[in-house]
Amino acid sequence: MSISIDEYVNVEDRALALDCDIPTSLALLPRNFSTAKSKNELAYESSAATVRTLFRQNQLPETKLEKEGDRFNRIVEQGNDWIAPTIFIAASLLSQDPNFASLAINIISNYLTDWFKGIPGRKNVKLDVVVERQARKTYVKISYDGDVEGMSEIPEIVKKVFNDES
Repeated sequence: MSISIDEYVNVEDRALALDCDIPTSLALLPRNFSTAKSKNELAYESSAATVRTLFRQNQLPETKLEKEGDRFNRIVEQGNDWIAPTIFIAASLLSQDPNFASLAINIISNYLTDWFKGIPGRKNVKLDVVVERQARKTYVKISYDGDVEGMSEIPEIVKKVFNDES
């Protein structure tokens, strides 16, 4: 299992530069959000549709990056890893509900526990969570690569990053 924490691009500025809607709560970011030269290059992980459905079923308030009528490409990779879309959590959401990250991660974790049942061999998850810091409008990316059980550590890291403790 590995977890890394890195500075990330200003999500609001980047969304504006790419002519996308600005995410204001929970959002999925395309894999190449920080590097794409134009909106046409943006691509989601193939798991994005599943994660959106899970969030909708659990009444989590997602704001989409895509403007009405926009469709971003999908990346489909073969292999044993389940690669999640990048999850963005706005500071306003975490200040209203400090446990929001736990809820979102647990929903994905519970789904994956069922999804991996019966699959032999290594069961690995790759997940990036981008958090807007509360005190200053900076953004941090938490990258996780490990098993489903280890995902339980992510919400505590989100809280520390949000509160600027890391």
